[in-house]
Amino acid sequence: MCRKFVLVSNLDRIENRFQVHINQNTLPIPESFSLGVDNSSYVIISENPHEIQVMKFGMTPFWAKTPMDLINARAEGDKNKNDDPYYNGANSIFLKAAFKKPIQSQRCLVIADAYFEWAAGNKPYLVFLQNKERPFAFAGVYDRWKNPETGEMLTTFAIITTTANDLLQSIGVKRMPVILTKSNEKDWIKTTKHLSEVLGMLNQFPVDQMNAYPVSDLVNNPEINDISMINPIGEKLQADFEIPTRIIRPYRMHKEKTPSDISWFENRQNDTKY
Repeated sequence: MCRKFVLVSNLDRIENRFQVHINQNTLPIPESFSLGVDNSSYVIISENPHEIQVMKFGMTPFWAKTPMDLINARAEGDKNKNDDPYYNGANSIFLKAAFKKPIQSQRCLVIADAYFEWAAGNKPYLVFLQNKERPFAFAGVYDRWKNPETGEMLTTFAIITTTANDLLQSIGVKRMPVILTKSNEKDWIKTTKHLSEVLGMLNQFPVDQMNAYPVSDLVNNPEINDISMINPIGEKLQADFEIPTRIIRPYRMHKEKTPSDISWFENRQNDTKY
């Protein structure tokens, strides 16, 4: 599942990455190392694929009488209840009442830099893409709900999940968010796509393009929201696959950091912070 993620890329970086712009009437949101339910985040929706929208995490279907805060939507629907990673049946998310309409016409790209996962024993990990590939997009759905008491219109989203790939299974995790490949991002929010094509995008992300490392229990503290949450306290699950680049560095007397000491966000080469 995915109940908390990181989004600290600045607007320029997001706009360049997805070739979109933020509406001039939309207030930018602050960076967050701990974005969870009820927090506002950036999404790109099928109704307006060229603009960045701000929505709350935790979806409430239009027909609900009270807020539901659905953070995740299972790609398989009610099938594969045992989370068999080798499940090859149909993705039946469209059979769930809450997601029947959204999966067909209200899909979104949920923009993120990384996310947190809890391994066996409730041990937190930061999960991210190799080669500092960020931001990226989760497959999401959204809906609009009108509060029957106040008349307020609330637009909210949920992240679609599928079975965990081998990387996450290695730490005892059974599910993972659907991370879209770059080639699928535009298609995901195209309203002309047939449902069968849409369901075909709900797959595990390739293992060799992901990585993770353990972080401290600070991620469980709702009062903390800073870079300390993503500092590694152990080794990455697999080696980096960055192509080495020869860089001439000035001589330094102090000890260079080892890979296990370097936060995933730390400045390296030409990667500008945030």
